[in-house]
Amino acid sequence: MQKIVLFLLICLPFAAFSQRFNGGLLAGGLVSQVDGDQDGGYHKFGYLGGAFVSLKISDRSSFQVEMEYIQKGARRNADSLTNTGAGLARLHYFEVPLLYQFTFAKRVQAEIGPAADVLIGSYAEDENGLEAPVLVSYSSVTFCGIAGISCFITDHLKADFRFNYSLTPIRDGYVYGQRQILFKAGQYNNVLSLALSWYFKPRDH
Repeated sequence: MQKIVLFLLICLPFAAFSQRFNGGLLAGGLVSQVDGDQDGGYHKFGYLGGAFVSLKISDRSSFQVEMEYIQKGARRNADSLTNTGAGLARLHYFEVPLLYQFTFAKRVQAEIGPAADVLIGSYAEDENGLEAPVLVSYSSVTFCGIAGISCFITDHLKADFRFNYSLTPIRDGYVYGQRQILFKAGQYNNVLSLALSWYFKPRDH
């Protein structure tokens, strides 16, 4: 009997702590551009998907870690007025965000935090729609900042709108049209995304 009591005394704090954890899956779409490539506009569509774990630290605050695939890049549409041809840069990343989330108005969350991007592939097309060589290599690891607003549709389902912007350049070396952001000149990913998240447990548990 004493062993059972001792076991319960040891396990109950861990069980209570585990109640603060929640996990789930997320998927969505995005529009993106590359700042510093001399082409403006969110013309490229992409998608994202992955999984997450959240830790509730108070009634209103939580931290969330995600592991996801996200497709960024830029698309240039042909323009006869400016005599510019079409082009495409498709960048595939494994992204790991760490976000602080604050809940207000019962079902609405604001979130902010950094993310690490690991480049797992890239593809470029020229004005003829053919694969083009990458003359200046992309950085294998970059960092970005994320800010967003989300709303729980149900206790399990949440819609999430985010702004995702590079904090470090996505290309090393000189790139024509590069711009100065923070500490270093280069090109930077600029992304707007909309995703749905499914929590395995109800949000209040």
